[in-house]
Amino acid sequence: MITFVTGLEGTLIRIQEDPEARYEFEIWFDYTRQAMNLIREGALLAVPNFASNHAESHRSILEVVSILPIHYALGDNPQGYPGFVVEAARSAVRDWEEQESEPTEDVTKIRCIAIPTNLEIVERDGQSRLQEESNLPMVGARALLLDTPSTEYVLNSGLPQGVPTFTVGNLVRDPLVGVKVSAEDLLRTHFAIFGFTGAGKSNLVSTLVDKVLNAFCAEEPLQEPPREQVKIVLFDLMGEYSVLLADWLVKSPDACLLVLTEETLPEDVLQFMEQPTNEAFSKALTALAQTTLYPRALIGRRSDFRFAWRRLLNPKSARVHLYREKPPTLGKLVERYWNPRGTLGKNDPKIRQEVRNWIATEDNTPFDEGSAPKLFEWIESMFDSGLLSTNDARESFQSLRDAADDAFRRYISPRHVHDAFQMTLGELVGRLNDPHSSGLYVVQSHDPDRLRDFAAMLGEVMFENRRKSGKINPLVVFVFDEADEFIPQRREGADDSYGRSRFVVMTLARRGRKFGLGVGIATQRVRYLDTSIMAQPHTYFVSKMPRQSDRQAIAEAFGISEELFGQTFKFKKGDWLLMSHDAIGLEAVPVPIHCEDANRRVEAFLDHLKAEWQRSREMVRTRE
Repeated sequence: MITFVTGLEGTLIRIQEDPEARYEFEIWFDYTRQAMNLIREGALLAVPNFASNHAESHRSILEVVSILPIHYALGDNPQGYPGFVVEAARSAVRDWEEQESEPTEDVTKIRCIAIPTNLEIVERDGQSRLQEESNLPMVGARALLLDTPSTEYVLNSGLPQGVPTFTVGNLVRDPLVGVKVSAEDLLRTHFAIFGFTGAGKSNLVSTLVDKVLNAFCAEEPLQEPPREQVKIVLFDLMGEYSVLLADWLVKSPDACLLVLTEETLPEDVLQFMEQPTNEAFSKALTALAQTTLYPRALIGRRSDFRFAWRRLLNPKSARVHLYREKPPTLGKLVERYWNPRGTLGKNDPKIRQEVRNWIATEDNTPFDEGSAPKLFEWIESMFDSGLLSTNDARESFQSLRDAADDAFRRYISPRHVHDAFQMTLGELVGRLNDPHSSGLYVVQSHDPDRLRDFAAMLGEVMFENRRKSGKINPLVVFVFDEADEFIPQRREGADDSYGRSRFVVMTLARRGRKFGLGVGIATQRVRYLDTSIMAQPHTYFVSKMPRQSDRQAIAEAFGISEELFGQTFKFKKGDWLLMSHDAIGLEAVPVPIHCEDANRRVEAFLDHLKAEWQRSREMVRTRE
């Protein structure tokens, strides 16, 4: 039975057609201070519609998106003699203050703007049910406010049964109302997080990852058929998530902090990976604790993170891995990195023939410490040959030489780290395709180009692997923090790491869904994103976006009115406007929610690790 807040009634005053929301409704309530605290953005109202008859009543459910107290003695135009205007405004304060729970003044109203949810309540013989809206609300009809249990029921009524769900947050206006999300729909149909600096994007990403993994890992041991698993690959450009997801990196059996370059890690950590001794272990823990990037709320817990790093660096169950990739052949390296632009001059045919000959001759020669000098000597011989008569020709081989230098540093490492701390692309792909467990993989690099190139390579390999094998399980989700660095707007003639990562991410977003590959993006710089990606996510989390161009881009991509983002300017940290075509109970209806603070979850985990360590120390002392 759907029930309403007693003693609170409004009136539907106006209906206006709206191209984005279909219709816009204006509802007036008598002003009281209690009503101002009950009716907020996100509140649900029920208004009788034209489908009602003598046998049953039909009430359209509307969502409040804007609320404003109005004093009609003042009007909305403060023109006139200043003394009169100020005196009228001051006298109006008494009307606001004195009407605590009972309205006594006709000149004070609460004006609400609402949009349709496309649902209605049908009441017949004392029973009520929800169904799709069948007609328009009636102007002049009474508007009733749904109470807390009914609001929660309506918000979550459209979720499918028998699939993993989780409470993503609570309604901003009513913390007792939990808003649930279908985990599979969220991931399969892609999601996006947009918020300006300070909104807490990284915090929300951490919270979503935590809730998704909990939803998939909460499977009953004997459930038939076994529930699908999920793998999350998070490309961490800023190096934040080794802290914000430290709990899952430690406690999940299938978790990994994958470091692409040795320069990303402190020297003491690298030395420990080469020779895992107790002395080197202590230095490595100290180095990690000092060099890791912490959110402000966790800086005071820096020393406690040693308990987490201790687990991650343990060679018996290492979770920190250096990426080791198979180097290309000498021929493939030249084929990949010799990209002439402009004119090569009169020697163009000869230069291209020299390059073709090299590629054909060295196509099977591995690039290693012994063969690398041969490549550098060939590049130098091209400079000395006299064939490179134009600046473009010389620049093409200079770029090739730079690429060869980078490849030497990348593939031929003087370090020989312990096997427990290494991971290859093949091993990673194998773990991502393992259907028996859910897992988390955080990928970091000090070099953004390396991170983009790796994202492009992994995405392409996974897509082709799934396409050729026909596998769709487990669900693999690629999450791109600072997404504008991976999916930027197109640049004329660009063939670099930006272009490669953008192409692969767009392929995953458009075609990955049918192969069990999802995408998540998070950014504050919407204007720099490739516009094609904006239409792909079916679920948006939006916080404050001061730039109008950003709000317009989001509104156009999702198909809603830009005015609906007005409420986000009142949001506090952790407040988000949630909209989804698939993953929540109300289709394409913005719902203002407040999400948990990931820092508190991480702090609780650190307390747990610290208590465990102290107990183990006491047990050792007791034995002694």
